[in-house]
Formats: sequence, C-alpha cells, structure tokens
Amino acid sequence: MTYKCLSNERKVYVKEPSAEAIAKVAKIILDFDGVIVYTAESFRQVIRSVVDYYFFEILGLEGEKGKLTTLGDIQKFKDTGSYNNDWNLSYTIITYYLAVMIRKLQQKRVFQDFAIQFDGMKFSGLPSFLKTLSEVGGFIKSNRISASELANMRNDRLLGFDSFLAQSNIKNQDSLENILAFVLKKVGNDEITLVRKLVPYDSDEPDLLKRLFEEKYLGKELFRRFYGAPSVFEFDESYLDKEKLIPSKEVFDALRVRFGNFVIYSEKPRAQGMHILKKNNFENYFDEKRSFFQEDLTESDGLRLGKPDPTFFVEMIENIAIRDREIVYVGDGVADALMIKNARLKGLSNVLFFGVLCSSPSSNELFSEYIKYGADAIMTDVNDIPYLLANLEK
Repeated sequence: MTYKCLSNERKVYVKEPSAEAIAKVAKIILDFDGVIVYTAESFRQVIRSVVDYYFFEILGLEGEKGKLTTLGDIQKFKDTGSYNNDWNLSYTIITYYLAVMIRKLQQKRVFQDFAIQFDGMKFSGLPSFLKTLSEVGGFIKSNRISASELANMRNDRLLGFDSFLAQSNIKNQDSLENILAFVLKKVGNDEITLVRKLVPYDSDEPDLLKRLFEEKYLGKELFRRFYGAPSVFEFDESYLDKEKLIPSKEVFDALRVRFGNFVIYSEKPRAQGMHILKKNNFENYFDEKRSFFQEDLTESDGLRLGKPDPTFFVEMIENIAIRDREIVYVGDGVADALMIKNARLKGLSNVLFFGVLCSSPSSNELFSEYIKYGADAIMTDVNDIPYLLANLEK
C-alpha cells in the first residue's frame, strides 16, 4: 500500500487511495481510552498494580514489585488485537503466573497436596476469601516459591510471554484452558478447577478480579459513587481522575462545525466516560444517546461482544442512519483496526479508520501494525485531524 507523509514532525500519513474518501467524511466516531484521554498512566498502570497486588498483597509472596508485568509486555499483548479489554488482560497475566506456580508445585511433587488442601475453597465474599488466599500464599511460600521466581518465567525462551503470544494467530490463546495448556502441557480438571477458584472472574456471582481492578482504577470514593457499594480494598488514589484529555477545545470546536457532535464507541463504562467529559466541560461535544459504551455491547443472553467484534458497531452505524456517506472511526490500537476490517466484511464499505499513535510506548511498532491492517490515515493524535483534512483539500 502507498502512504503519503504529510508531516514528519507530527507523523501524519494518509493512504493515497483513501484520500478522496477522507475528504468526503460526514461523521467522526471516536474510541475513548487512548483517543479522548491518555491511559498509559492509568489503565496500563492499573493492570501492573492489580497483578502485583494479587501476588504480593493477597498471596503475600516475596519479590520485587513491578517485575511481573512491564508496560512493554502490556503493549505486546495489545498488539495482538485480542486484549482490548483490560479486565481480560489482567486475568490472562494472573492465570499465566498461577499456571507457572502450579508447574513449580508439580516439579516439587506437592501439587496434589496443594489441590487437596484447597479443594473446598469457594468464593462467597471478599473478606473470607482473601483470608483463604492468604493461606494459599502461605503454602506457596512454605515450598520456597517467590514472586521473583514467577517473574523470571516471563522471559523464558519456551514458556515466556513472547512464546505465548506467538500463538495468537493459531488459536484463542486467552482462554483459561489454553493458558494452562501452554505452561503445563498436560492439563487435568484439577488444575482448571483450582485456577478458577483462585481467581474468580466473569461468573454470575460477584468476582475478585473485576472488583480489585475497578477499586484500584477508581479509588474508594469513586468506586462507592459508581457501584453503590462500600470499598473493600480502600485505595485512596483514583487513576480515573488522573486521566488527561488529548483533544484541545480549539480542535474540537473546528471539527464540530464541520461534522456535528462526535459519537463514542468504547468499552469504557458509560458513567466513567461521562464523568471525565463533564469534569473537563467536554460533554457538549458528544452525542451521548447515540454513543455506545461497555454496557451497550452486551447481547440479551449476557454475552459481551467487545472489539474486534463489529456487531454493535454495525448497529451503531444503522442507528446513526448514514450508511451511504463516509464515516471515520478513530482508534488507538490493533483491535480497533481489526474491528473496522471486520465491519467492512459485514458490508460497511463506507467506514474509514484513523489510527492514533499517542497511547503506545512503541509507536513505531504500532505504526507498522496500522499499515499492515490498511489504516486510511495514521497520526500522532486527534489534534492532527484538521491538519490532515486541510492538506487533502489543497
């Protein structure tokens, strides 16, 4: 594909065959995290903190914090396009290390003792369950397994993150069974059942993973406000309130004159997204009623269809009723590019994709991925859209 560089300094590129269509765009749809707000110091740090908290604070293992997951690791997972949901990514990393832990218990020939001792473990409420997990950690420490030992596996040639992610194009590697199979090679019901018990997630009952993540991300005050429940972990800091807006008012004023209010398509919870916009006096730039947030991406049977699944994106376009005019979706990662590719396969031939680079610590690698998936334009952030349009109209 041929791309034309409009600005080396800002890294603004356009796919030349798309230039004419871009000039005819009638509506802009925006992702939220990484497009409207910077999240490198919020969500990605929360993922690291949640993984650390589970192994160091809940299990009580010994080692150096910050080594289990790096920002570079997180970007590698994101670049597969399969880990747009940060709950899923946190769960994947925790279960990977639990699988490593089980492997070490097997090597020490004490796994069956471990499985028998904690066979009756059940999540019935956080306080009692956290006490049980502390006992789990005591068993692990008594067998001289540390968090540092677990962390060393992430760079292992055969069983590390790189080898794990190399399977991304082969099978659905983020399922619990596949994570365990990758690390353990031979997986029985005991291992699967035990890991499900150790880190409850995505069940009909309240679970540990999402609760820990949301409390860490929101802090105790906002957690109480959004969820109407008391905080268990009592984190003072709110990462949500630290998120900074990316677009300037001048840019959004100019774009709104041309395209009308923006629409959001995001896996962020609606209340959290609108909190940030209202806090910064930006809510009037958006059509909230036509926007899709996390709660809107769930089917009647409870199945959540996040990116890169295009089902609800197609529904959004139909609701907006502009199927016959050019639309652009602005996203910040591979999952967004894949969603637009999948939407086109569903018949949305009028949808364009702009990929922004500002959310990635590895912008050169993300740039290459955008080209691989045929992004119609690539830019540093949304503030470059007026520059892009102006240069196409010359």
